[in-house]
Amino acid sequence: MFDFHFRNRREIIKAVLATALAILVMGVILFPVYYMFTVSLKPQGTLASTSLDIIPDHTTLQNYKEVLFGHKDATIKTKTFNITSSKGKVIGTGYTIEYTDGVIYGKARINTLFNLKYVSHVKVEGANKTVEQNQEKYIKGKFVSIDAEKIAASQGILGDVYLKAKEVRITVTGNPSLKLEGLTKVGNNTYVGQNVILKLPSRARIDSEKGHFEAEDFYYVFINKIGGGFFGYLKRSLIIATLTVVLTLLFTIPAAYAFSRLKFFGREHILYFYLMFTQVSGGLGIAGLIALYGMLVKLNLTNNIYVLPFIYAAGGVPFNTWLLKSYLDSISPDFDEAALVDGANYLQIIRYVLLPMALPGIATVAIFAFINGWTELIIANLLLNQENYPLTVWLYSMLNDLRNVSWNQFSAAALLFALPVFIMFLLAQNYIKSGLTVGGLKE
Repeated sequence: MFDFHFRNRREIIKAVLATALAILVMGVILFPVYYMFTVSLKPQGTLASTSLDIIPDHTTLQNYKEVLFGHKDATIKTKTFNITSSKGKVIGTGYTIEYTDGVIYGKARINTLFNLKYVSHVKVEGANKTVEQNQEKYIKGKFVSIDAEKIAASQGILGDVYLKAKEVRITVTGNPSLKLEGLTKVGNNTYVGQNVILKLPSRARIDSEKGHFEAEDFYYVFINKIGGGFFGYLKRSLIIATLTVVLTLLFTIPAAYAFSRLKFFGREHILYFYLMFTQVSGGLGIAGLIALYGMLVKLNLTNNIYVLPFIYAAGGVPFNTWLLKSYLDSISPDFDEAALVDGANYLQIIRYVLLPMALPGIATVAIFAFINGWTELIIANLLLNQENYPLTVWLYSMLNDLRNVSWNQFSAAALLFALPVFIMFLLAQNYIKSGLTVGGLKE
């Protein structure tokens, strides 16, 4: 009795330790994914840190919004302007003005350049409009009205420009040509005031937040689409991966059936030789890539997404044929013979007998083919131009400038890229997990 309880306790301890070890291993494996997810929820520019934040303090979906839809920025060159904003700064020689609920308006002596970030509600009147790729150009218009998250004017000669604000706080750092009458001095170099109107000196820089910009008789307005385009890349990747699955199954199923069921010369060696030659070819793969590129250039088939599925399917047919053949070998030939006795031909045997019984194997081949078409980078990057990029090449292009890459947005894009593969596994897990048992014939 004592031995029984001792063994039982020992088995429980082993089970607990094994479970704890499994949880630890899974935690280590999944931690990079979790960390990438937390990075994608952080505001931009917060990746670099001396501490590792397991749970971020501030979360936002702005990175996903940028990846999916992008935003618009605007560049405006004009003399007459009006900026209404909730808060902002005016930085000039010898002074800095911080204001809330203010309006900056007036006419500059020369055209001043304004940069607007995250613009919306764009209204332009009386301008010549042209569109080039992701940019809209309006030249010499009568009126423009734009909402923006940030509005900045480069340092220049402002002319007769005024600031009207509910509250201002002015910090003096030199000898400013700024009239401070009517303001209250609260420190050695600090002045505050409410409901004030100030004339701004020349050569000042304006930085406003959450504002509305208006201009009359402007020189030009350029509106640029920044980011976004995800759904276009997604569409091309889905087309490539889906066609790769269809073509792979179209060639692999008959080939696997032939190698599994039919007897012909070289049956035992052809598939394995072809598999070894294509999968373990080493440098020959690079040589083949060069030859492939030269041939497609001659045939004028570069920059065509519909060529890629044929290349991917051809490269995956040997391995997938061997994989499916191994599964078909586990299915008794008695089913084929019974179908032949009933008058079925080979195509009918494949369609009505083997396909339903080989669904787990077919699902596995489909997943491998989908992943191959979904994740392949080298050939797609070689053959396609930017307007036809799939998701893989788009992700790779985000890393062209490592110093300026937004790792928060890249993490969001990478997780969105991995999502279809995860869904593919979920849909096919029942076929992969369990074999299909059929008790059709008895000996």
